[in-house]
Amino acid sequence: MSPPTAARLVEIAAQQLANLPNPQLDAEMLFRGVSGLDRAGFLTGLGDTVEPGLATKFEAAVARREGHEPIQYILGSAAFWRDDFIVTPAVLIPRPDTEILVEAVAARLRGVPAPALLDVGTGSGCIALSLLRELPGASAVALDISDEALDVARRNAERLGLRSRLEPRRSRWLEALTQAEAFDLIVSNPPYVARADEPNLPEEVRDYEPALALFADARDDLSSYRAIISELGDHLKPSGLLAFEVGAGQAGRVAQLLTDAGFNSLEVLNDLSQTPRVVLGRR
Repeated sequence: MSPPTAARLVEIAAQQLANLPNPQLDAEMLFRGVSGLDRAGFLTGLGDTVEPGLATKFEAAVARREGHEPIQYILGSAAFWRDDFIVTPAVLIPRPDTEILVEAVAARLRGVPAPALLDVGTGSGCIALSLLRELPGASAVALDISDEALDVARRNAERLGLRSRLEPRRSRWLEALTQAEAFDLIVSNPPYVARADEPNLPEEVRDYEPALALFADARDDLSSYRAIISELGDHLKPSGLLAFEVGAGQAGRVAQLLTDAGFNSLEVLNDLSQTPRVVLGRR
């Protein structure tokens, strides 16, 4: 029997993934990922036979996806802003809505010379590193309580040539900062999903993404924001910007927390589906 073509393998995989929302797209993305082909190379090579080693690797990836494992974890990479980022099950998968946060912050800091950035709960480092790409004079401290997440952030910084400008540091919220450290920006996409919403999450999220980075305190879905705000002290410069990503239905309540903490200049920005997703504040 002659080896199968790429087109035939992808066709079989799409049938195997028929229980998922986008089986054909998933099959194509997995084949491109394991083969290293871009879309043009994939399309022009559909009629080519596939060597057994690659076929076995592809079939293993398809089997993982059939169990609802996210493609980004299977391939170890996720696109965000202008780059591809290493991702593992230790970090959240970067999402397009978070690009709204990066875009808004970058626009507001471009006139600040050599801004000092603090990313709280950095995960893969995608927010901090994307901002460093947008702001050539900036430097960043990236905090996370997970050593595994910090390792991913370091690897991404090295991959992007930004390791000298990013300082990963293990910390629960802001506790690892010295008293003298102050920043032009404090940004965070913290755990904000209410535990009560866990059964409603897609399997890809609920069963594979890290609970530590997803869920707020069981009794308070704003617990992450309260913790960060309570520890701000003088770590945010007088003219500094505080920027949060928030969950659906949380923007107004987070804005009120900032108002109560003395922030008198607030902005709320919508995501791609027009859901309030980003809260910005200055004192």
